[in-house]
Amino acid sequence: MTSIRSYFNKAIIRQDLKQYGWIGILYLLALLFFIPFLMLFEVREGQPVQQLNSLYDIANGISLVLLLIFPVLAGTFIFRYLHAKAPSDLYHGLPITRSQLLTSHLCSALVLITVPVWITAILTALIRPYADYYVYDLTMVWEFGIIYTILGLFVCAFTILMAICFGQTLIQMVITYGLLFTPAWLMVLGIAHIRQFLFGFHDNYFENGYSNLFTLEKVTPLLRIAGASREPFGWFELTMYLVLAFFFLGVGYFLYRKRDGAAASQTIVYRFLTPLFIILVMLFCSLVGGIYMSGMRDNSRIMMMIGYILGGGLGYLVVQMVLHRTWLVFSRKVLVHGVIYMITLAAILYVPVSGIGGYESRVPEQADVKSVLYSDSDFSFANQYDDYGQRKNINLSSYFTEDEEYTAAVIKLHQTLVSKYKEGELTENEEYTSDTIDVTIGYELKNGHRVIRKYRVTASEFEGSLKPIMESAYYKELTYKIKELNEDPTSRIILDGPYGGGRIEITDANEIKELKALYIQELMNASYEDQRKARNQMAWSYIEFYNVGNRNNNYYGSWNKSFTELGAWLEEKGYADQIRMTPADITSMTITRNVANTGFVVDLNAENPTLDYYQFMAKLAGETRVMKEEDKENIILNQKDFNVYGEYNEENNPYLVKVTLNDGESVIWSLEDFPEGLQ
Repeated sequence: MTSIRSYFNKAIIRQDLKQYGWIGILYLLALLFFIPFLMLFEVREGQPVQQLNSLYDIANGISLVLLLIFPVLAGTFIFRYLHAKAPSDLYHGLPITRSQLLTSHLCSALVLITVPVWITAILTALIRPYADYYVYDLTMVWEFGIIYTILGLFVCAFTILMAICFGQTLIQMVITYGLLFTPAWLMVLGIAHIRQFLFGFHDNYFENGYSNLFTLEKVTPLLRIAGASREPFGWFELTMYLVLAFFFLGVGYFLYRKRDGAAASQTIVYRFLTPLFIILVMLFCSLVGGIYMSGMRDNSRIMMMIGYILGGGLGYLVVQMVLHRTWLVFSRKVLVHGVIYMITLAAILYVPVSGIGGYESRVPEQADVKSVLYSDSDFSFANQYDDYGQRKNINLSSYFTEDEEYTAAVIKLHQTLVSKYKEGELTENEEYTSDTIDVTIGYELKNGHRVIRKYRVTASEFEGSLKPIMESAYYKELTYKIKELNEDPTSRIILDGPYGGGRIEITDANEIKELKALYIQELMNASYEDQRKARNQMAWSYIEFYNVGNRNNNYYGSWNKSFTELGAWLEEKGYADQIRMTPADITSMTITRNVANTGFVVDLNAENPTLDYYQFMAKLAGETRVMKEEDKENIILNQKDFNVYGEYNEENNPYLVKVTLNDGESVIWSLEDFPEGLQ
């Protein structure tokens, strides 16, 4: 029977530990400092005892970053001999097989990355009775050891594979971290590319972790490991990392046996990797170049495509210089290959946005729909936060509804949007105005698939389709988070007047109950017109409902001008005039015309460009002073918010109002109709 000792060489392991033992020592010291040392010596006087969910919760999970440093160092330094001719010839000249050599070095790396973890785990278990400010059980200790061992093995195995595939240490380390981060940049830059060209694509759905397929953090090892304190690893996920680690090692063993002994100092050892390396660098550079160039000209598609060409070409030249280790790479062969790679890159960029498969025009049949989602506030209805202010990852399925009437209304709206797009009346990048809304439409189909789309539309053009949706009880409960407001206990309510006006704090339990009930009633009774108008005008006051359990989940709302019953209650209690704006808060008020096509240019360095715009219009069209209180009250009631950055067209804002408050602040509003008493 073959002895287990025949699979590795003890002398090589001893030599590795002598030469690179400092990596394990530093790893141990870092782990001890960030976990047991902090538990024993961190000063937390006056703070409550912390119940840990895992040991890497300590110090905001900074110990997880160590998993991205020391396993990479261990794999890189131990296999650095592959990147220089003399040590490579020496090791490969020993009377042992390559498998034995690789196994010996692998054992050395495992000692350096696992022994410090388990020493830390044992010491953490021993100090448990003396950690006065932290509560944890022994199960967490062993979970810590297992998790750090598996993740350390994954990172180290990947580093070893990269060391085998590349012939220069610096290049290998850059590639190691680059590929661990690749899913993140590929997803972020890819989403930025797709949303420019694909009608209906919902970028936030994928970027912010709402997708039920994958999230940015989970598909990126570098981000997942560094951010594990926010979302603990599950055993299935750890098993996948362990399987990947063994897969990397298996591929490493196979490639190492095929590795040319003269490959030391070559940039890329295996020729089949060269095209992949080139196209990956070109893709990264082209996406960065395209997004940068388009940002210079208001998301111009032409500038984006120019950026793609320049970025891809630059990336190709950089790769050629790295491969040939000289800047003198200009030749006919390089040029021909460059054209081929640019064509390949163009195909890669085109396919996702080509609409192949009917992405842009697909609207599911109601018979195929299990449940539906509609929102014009993105996914804000699903935002919940933990005690540390971090947004929780929420499953969107609970926010879908199976109501057939509502489903039919959403599908009808979706069909209308797609039809308008086909007719050229709706584009991917509609100009944003005060009448613009971003519509999110989602379906959970009976076959288990989920469809999510996002459209920017002019609300007034689709009023007939939007009205039955926005006046439904489900829409209001979802958009205004009625369930959370109703169920979460409220300790106090703060009402703040606009523009630094009055402030009221309500702490009486009965008044809190009455105000909350009235506020919910007003929201549920709001018409389509009330809701649209409230989004574009000043509220009488802003309302904050303090959450008893977690202030990060406080509820924020407004006392809108259409909330008459709530207003009557506040007047009865004597609160109304303390917070809402009245003519008494105003020093002066003037009105001018908003003239079209004047050539006004916004000064980005101006202190108040909206005020500058009003003064510019006042010089052109003159202005009228508002003197009567009833006229001021009428304007306050019917005003619309105005910002020169948002829009300054006279069609939607025919009149501008300048309001000077008692504290000297100047506010600019817009009006649809000139007050009758001033004509």
